[in-house]
Amino acid sequence: MMNMRLKKAISDIRHAPGRFSMVILALVVGIWGVGSILVSYYVLSQDLTRNYLNTLPAHAILTSHDFHKLDMAALRARAEIEEAEFRDLSIQRIEVSPDQWIPLWLYGVNDFSHMRLARITPEQGAIAAQQGSLLLERDGLRISNLDRVKRPRLRLPSGVVHVPISGIVFDPAQAPATQDHLIYAYTDQQTFANLIGAPGNQRLILRFKGVTSKEAVERAVAQLTEALAIQGIHLSRIEIPAFNQHPHQWQLDTLMLLQGGISLLAFAMAAVLVSQLMSALLSKQIRQIGVLKAIGGSRAQVMQIYAFMVLVVGVIAGLIGIPLALLSGYGFSYFVAYALNFNILTTQLPWTLYLAIVAISLLLPLALSLPILSKGSRISVRDALSDYGIKVHWKKSKMRSLQRMPRSLVMAFRNTLRQKKRLSITMLTMALGVAIFSTGFNVRQSLVTLLQETSDTMRYDVRVVLKKPISASKAQSLFSQMGNVRQLEFWNGGHGELQTRGVSGGSGTGIVALPQGSELLKPKIVQGQWLQGQERAEMVMNLQAWEQSNFPPIGGRRSMLLEGRQVEMTLVGLVEEFEKPKIYIDQQYYFNAVNSDRQANSIMFAAKNTEYEAVVSLKQEIERRLAATNLPVLEVMSHAERMKIIYDHLNIVLSVLLFFAFTVLLVSALGMSSAMGISIMERTREIGVLRAIGATPAKVFRLFETEGMLLSVASILLGLLLSWPLSRMAAAFFGDLMLGGADLRFVVSGQGLLITLITTLLFGWMASRIPARNALKVTTHQALAYE
Repeated sequence: MMNMRLKKAISDIRHAPGRFSMVILALVVGIWGVGSILVSYYVLSQDLTRNYLNTLPAHAILTSHDFHKLDMAALRARAEIEEAEFRDLSIQRIEVSPDQWIPLWLYGVNDFSHMRLARITPEQGAIAAQQGSLLLERDGLRISNLDRVKRPRLRLPSGVVHVPISGIVFDPAQAPATQDHLIYAYTDQQTFANLIGAPGNQRLILRFKGVTSKEAVERAVAQLTEALAIQGIHLSRIEIPAFNQHPHQWQLDTLMLLQGGISLLAFAMAAVLVSQLMSALLSKQIRQIGVLKAIGGSRAQVMQIYAFMVLVVGVIAGLIGIPLALLSGYGFSYFVAYALNFNILTTQLPWTLYLAIVAISLLLPLALSLPILSKGSRISVRDALSDYGIKVHWKKSKMRSLQRMPRSLVMAFRNTLRQKKRLSITMLTMALGVAIFSTGFNVRQSLVTLLQETSDTMRYDVRVVLKKPISASKAQSLFSQMGNVRQLEFWNGGHGELQTRGVSGGSGTGIVALPQGSELLKPKIVQGQWLQGQERAEMVMNLQAWEQSNFPPIGGRRSMLLEGRQVEMTLVGLVEEFEKPKIYIDQQYYFNAVNSDRQANSIMFAAKNTEYEAVVSLKQEIERRLAATNLPVLEVMSHAERMKIIYDHLNIVLSVLLFFAFTVLLVSALGMSSAMGISIMERTREIGVLRAIGATPAKVFRLFETEGMLLSVASILLGLLLSWPLSRMAAAFFGDLMLGGADLRFVVSGQGLLITLITTLLFGWMASRIPARNALKVTTHQALAYE
C-alpha cells in the first residue's frame, strides 16, 4: 500500500512539475523563514542574556563624595549584599580621527585581577591596564582609527594629553559604541585619579541577594540609603538599571517579534498554497477518485493517498528548507551579535528544536489540506464519473453589465471569477504581501519624516556643551572670527541624549534656559503657547516631561527644583519633539533666579553654509579652538551626526522589517503564480476549443496576461487599503517601543509605493505568462482530448 501511494505521489509530481515546483519553492521559503526564526530566537534569546549576566552587572549604582567614610568590609557583610565594588566613571573626550572628538566613558578599576562586578574580558594585549594606560572596549574600534593610533589624544580637565592603549577588552554589558557613537575605556584607579584630577572611590556598584525585579532592587536601595545616611554618607545620585536586561534588549525583542510574526505568516501562506494545489489536483482527478471508489476503495483510503502526497511535498521542501534555515538562523544570529556587540555562545541546538521545524514543515500543510481532502474524497461514485469540469452560473444582469466592456476584458473578468474561493484566497494572500511590504516602507518613511521635522525645529548646526558654565564674553572671544558662523547663541542646559547634570529638575528632567526670541529652536506647539519672556516664571514642557509630571494642566503653577532652589512656575505650553523629557524656561528668569553670574554651558552655532562637508569643517575648527583651552568639554556634536546616531539605532530593525516583508510578498507572488497555473491547467480543453474556432495563440496568451493583470491590480488595491491601518498601527508600535512614546506619524512612502506597484505588477505579469506559455505548447488536438 505504501509503495502504491509513493508511486501515485511521484507520478502526479512528474506530470505537473511546474506547479509542484512552484508550491515546493513557496513551502521552502516558508520553512526557511520559520526555521530561521526558531534557530535565531533560540540562539539570540539565550546568548545576549548570557553575555550580559556573565559580566555580573550591577543591580544599582550609587554616587557620593562621602564614601571615604564607608567600611567596605562591613558593607559586604550585610545580609542583603551579594557583592560591592568601587567603579568610578568620568565622561571625557577622545580623538578618534584627526580633529574628530567623541565622548569617552572612562572607568576606574580598583583591581583588574579581582573584578567582582561588571567584569570585562581581555581580547588583545595586556590583561590589566598598565599604569598610565587604557584598555579600550573592542566595539569602539569600528568607529575610530584607534586600532592604528597607539597613543590617542584625550581632552581632560587638565588639557589635552596623550595616553597609550595597552590592550583591547570586551564588555557585553555596555550599549554598542557603534550605535551610541562613544568610546568605552578602562584604567586603574590611580591613573584614573591622575587623569581626572579628582579623588576616586566615589561611585559604588552593587548586587543584592535574592532580588528578582527592579522593584525589589529599589526597596533594597532605599533601606541601604537609610543605613548609609546614619553613617553620614549622603548619596548625590542613584541609578537602577533595567533588571538583568541588556541596554539594547529592546532592539533584540523587536527583531524577534518582527521576524517571528512575518516568517510565520509567510509559512502559513505557503501552506495555504499547498492546500490550493491539492484542491486543483482533486478537481482534475475526480474521475480517478470515482474509479477508485468503484473498485472498492474507501473514503479513508482515498484521503490517505492524497495526504501522503502532501507529506511527500513537505518532505521535499523540508530537505531543502531546513538546512537553509539552520544556516540563515545562525547567520542572522551572528549579524545581530555583531551589531549589538556580544558573542554567540550556543554551538549546539536541542533535538526538540529540530523536531519542531520538521513537525511544522510536515503537519501545517497537511492540517490546512485536510478539509479539502475530506471534501474531495466524500464525492459519490456517480457524481465523480459524471463530472465534466468547471461549472459557472452567470446571472443575466451581470452579463448585461459587462456588455459595454471590450470582449477580451469581459472574458478575462469572467474567467477570474470562475473559482471565487480560490480567487479570494489568492487575492487575500497577495494583498497581505502588498500590505506588509508597503508598511515596511511607510514605517521607514515615518522615521525619516520624524528626523526631518526634528531637524526643522532644531535650527543650529553644531552645539558645544561644557561641564561647567563660562561667561558669554569668554565664549564670544574664543569663537570670534569664524568664517562659517551665521549666528551664535548661549544656552543653559543641554539639548540631547548626553546631558550636563548642572541644569536639571528634581526628577532628573532636563531644563533648557534659552534667550527670548531664539531662532535656533522652533518646536511644534501642541497646546498653549511658547515662552513670552520678559523674565516671567513660565515654563514649557515637551510631551515626555508632561507625562513624567503626571499631566499637569496648562495655566497651573508647579513647584520645581532649579539648581537646588525651589521655585514656582506656570506651565504655559506643551511642545512635541523627539527628545528626552525637557522643560524650557526663559534665560533671563533663570539668570535672575539662580545664576546671577549670567554664565552659560551650551554654545549653539548656526552655519552660513549648511552643507554636510561645510558643517563638518566648522565642527573641526571648533574642536581645534577648544583644544587650545582647558575648558571641560562634555560634548561637541553636529546636528547631522546626532540624526545619524538616532537613525543607526533604528535602522537595523527597519532593515530586517523590509527584508522579511519582501519574503511575504515573494511567497504571496508564488501563490498567485501557482493559482494562475492551476486555473490555466483546468482550462486546457477550453484553450483547445478557442484555438479550434480561430483564436490565435497570441490572443489566448493576451487573455491570460489580462487575467493576471486584473488579479494583480485588484490585489494591489486591496493591499494598499489594508496597508493604511496596518501602517498606522506599526508606526504607533515603533514609536512607543523604540522612541519612548514619540509620535511616529503615519506617512506614505512614495518610493515604497512605486517599488510595491512595480514589483507586484511584475509578479502578476510573470505569474500569467509562464503558465500560459506552457499551456500553449499543447497542440489543439491534445488540448481537446485533455481530461
